[in-house]
Amino acid sequence: MNTNRNGFLESFAQSTPLLRVIFLNHSGAPEKLLSDFSTIDLLADKKSTAEFITYCESHPLVTELRILPQYRKTEITVEFQDRSELRFILVRSMVRKALTCLPLQEIRKEAFVNEYNMLVATHHHHFEYLMLNCQFAGMPFVDRYRNYFSTFDFEKRTQVFRYIQPRYDFVINNLDELYQPKSGTLLNIMVGLRKEKSNTLFRMLLRLIEYGFFNLFGFITKQVFHVKPSGGKSIHTPGQSSNKTAGQVVL
Repeated sequence: MNTNRNGFLESFAQSTPLLRVIFLNHSGAPEKLLSDFSTIDLLADKKSTAEFITYCESHPLVTELRILPQYRKTEITVEFQDRSELRFILVRSMVRKALTCLPLQEIRKEAFVNEYNMLVATHHHHFEYLMLNCQFAGMPFVDRYRNYFSTFDFEKRTQVFRYIQPRYDFVINNLDELYQPKSGTLLNIMVGLRKEKSNTLFRMLLRLIEYGFFNLFGFITKQVFHVKPSGGKSIHTPGQSSNKTAGQVVL
């Protein structure tokens, strides 16, 4: 039942350097994505998101895309000929409590192509993304991530420490201390993020207004757009007459 998904992931992983979409929650072999994750998180700007949609539309195994625009990210479910599916979250920027959380330019600049020819975030950015998600959600790291980071050698763990500690002013002895959410840890994270120029009170206020308008007037945000590659047209629900293409909907 996973034949189509495997085939798509193998070819897609090889295309990520060209598409400039960066894996945020995975660094291993493409086939491990199926057993490890229900959702694949990618860092993608507006152009890369549109190119990802075009890539999926032209892939011979894809029968339908379901596109759900969200605030600063896009959820895309890809359905294949064997009726199996893959769910992708394409993140344009990560905002929590009106704070921008990810150093987007750094991640894009330092991303590298791993041994499987996948464009992935560096180890420290990978850890940071997962840590932020878990801390803000109040959920512990799941076992697969704990096991993955426990395999890091001294050099890789030192790299993560040297990045995380000064950025968030942490006093920690090992990475395990960050696996369980704590109020003090989250406070340190928020204080660290507030030091950045992108998180002045004025800019945070603008984000709150933007988010409010997005939910109030962004009528497309609660609609799922269905794209049938064979027909080359996008159909969205509920019924709202529109001539927008899938790419225009997302952008």
